[in-house]
Amino acid sequence: MERSNDRATGEPLGKNSQVGRLMKIVRQTNISLILGVVLLVLLFIVSVGYVNAAHDELESSMFLNQYRLGSKALTTAVQSYAVTGDKVYYDAYMKELETDKNRDIAWAGLEANNIRKDEWDSMNEIAALSNGLVPLEQDAMAAVAQGDTESAITFVFGSEYRSTIQKINELTDITIEKIQKRLETSKIMFLTAQIVCALAFLIGFVWLVMESMRTIRFSRNELLEPIIKVSEQMSSLADGNLHTELDLVADDSEVGKMVASIGFMKNNLAEIIEEISLVLEQMGLGNYNVSIVKNYVGEYVQIKDSLIQIIEEMRSAVKTIKQVADEVDSGSVQLAAAAEDLAVACTGQATQVSDLMILLTDLSDSIEYNEKEAEEAVKISNLASSTLVSGAQKMSELQCAMQEINECSEQIIAVISAISDIGDEIDMLSLNASIESARAGEAGRGFAVVAEQVKKLAEASQSAVGQTSELIKRTVSSVEVGTRIANEAAQNMEEVQMGAEETTYRINGIVDKLKKEIEEISQINSGINVVAGIVDNNSATSEETAAVSEEQKDQAAAMVQLMSKFRV
Repeated sequence: MERSNDRATGEPLGKNSQVGRLMKIVRQTNISLILGVVLLVLLFIVSVGYVNAAHDELESSMFLNQYRLGSKALTTAVQSYAVTGDKVYYDAYMKELETDKNRDIAWAGLEANNIRKDEWDSMNEIAALSNGLVPLEQDAMAAVAQGDTESAITFVFGSEYRSTIQKINELTDITIEKIQKRLETSKIMFLTAQIVCALAFLIGFVWLVMESMRTIRFSRNELLEPIIKVSEQMSSLADGNLHTELDLVADDSEVGKMVASIGFMKNNLAEIIEEISLVLEQMGLGNYNVSIVKNYVGEYVQIKDSLIQIIEEMRSAVKTIKQVADEVDSGSVQLAAAAEDLAVACTGQATQVSDLMILLTDLSDSIEYNEKEAEEAVKISNLASSTLVSGAQKMSELQCAMQEINECSEQIIAVISAISDIGDEIDMLSLNASIESARAGEAGRGFAVVAEQVKKLAEASQSAVGQTSELIKRTVSSVEVGTRIANEAAQNMEEVQMGAEETTYRINGIVDKLKKEIEEISQINSGINVVAGIVDNNSATSEETAAVSEEQKDQAAAMVQLMSKFRV
């Protein structure tokens, strides 16, 4: 017996497999459905065939009767016309032949109804017999037209015409009976097939209903109820309840395999959760010397790997923290000692900075006083420089005046020389006048007195000129000395002025430097104030640091004691 395979795993399905049984039921149901459809189609075809057969029988009978009636109408019309000569019958004959054409219509209808060959042979024989009557009928109508009714009656009531009509009727009856019998047989065959198909379809429908009920019962008992129970179990698992009992038996069926898988999953999850809880509990107690021993399957292997990695990393981290704690404990002691030293040093620095601020304040005051004195010296130097400039100008004017005096003295010397020459000439004139007065005698006595007086005046002039010349020489000599002294004084004044200007420039430079030093001292003072604040802050901070270091020392000791509880 051929066994089905599981499409997911490719393994053979067990005898209890819901899939196998459902596939069998579905296969039987499909067969029933296909048979039912086939039977329904056959029933439809047979019903259509029966209807077509009945329709063909009816139409064939109708067309044969129509053909017979058309022939009888022609025969009756021609015989009545031959007997009576009434044109009405002639018109009826022509109407049937040209307008009604019942025989032509019946013939076309029979052609459409698929008449068999032997039946067509009979119909062709009937048509040939009917066509054989046409000449007799035409002769009868021609005789009636000529008024020869007896001849006309002979043509249409003679033995030839009557025997042909009888033969046509007999052949027509036989043909109709043959066609009707054939069509009746077809009807019976189609009816029988219809009944058989209907019974088979009924049996198939009952079988299909039974298979459907079987499928419904199987689906309810074997699929729906177990699926509901499994769904409830999975809902409990989704809520985290791993201890709910599943009222299903594990076997080789799909639901049984699902039950076995759920049981395995519940047990495996319970063991995994129990182990993870125990490991986490030990880790919470500080014991990192733990290991994973349970069997993790599928995606749970990632949890196992992650947990192992967490344990290893936590173990490494705790080791590192313990080492760091020891180092922090050792460093905290050194830090506390260093903080105390730093506090003492900062306190000393604060005292030194305070003394330095006092010294800088005194130095700033001294520099400010020197600046003021330098500014006063600059003012005095500027005033002296102005005075020296003015004295230099006066000395320059004095030099000019001494130059003019020297020039005037030279002019005076020239004038005195001229006066001396005049005195010599007057003396010569006085001598000549004395000589002439002596020559004149008594008449020239008065002239002699004048000459004497002129001589005395000339002598006095000479004497005055000599004194004046001596004074002028002495004046010129003094002027020369004064000019030399004035030149030296002017040169000294220029040097003094240059020295005063240089002194003023340097004093101004000193003042600028003092101002700059004052600004720098002010900045230094501000910086020292900031440094003092920082030193004070550092002092306070160092004291706080010392306190924090002591506290950190205690905390480090506590951490070391705490880390000693961990086992790695």
